[in-house]
Amino acid sequence: MSFTVGDVVMLKSGGPALTVTAVESEGVTVVWYADSEDNFRTTVLPPETLILFDDEDDLDLDDEDEEDDGDEEDETA
Repeated sequence: MSFTVGDVVMLKSGGPALTVTAVESEGVTVVWYADSEDNFRTTVLPPETLILFDDEDDLDLDDEDEEDDGDEEDETA
């Protein structure tokens, strides 16, 4: 798969959303915000390790669990 600057991607194995900043022969350069470090990070990754990011891939289960818990309580009350 080919990527272009500005694409939002993620590792096939999961992780945060990454923004493509360059595509060169040595790989795809990506940048992301690391909350734990309060800083932007960048690295070069092989394109074979990346897929296009889809909002459905965002597995922020904490927010979904809170919503589900609230709904379940309302149904049982």
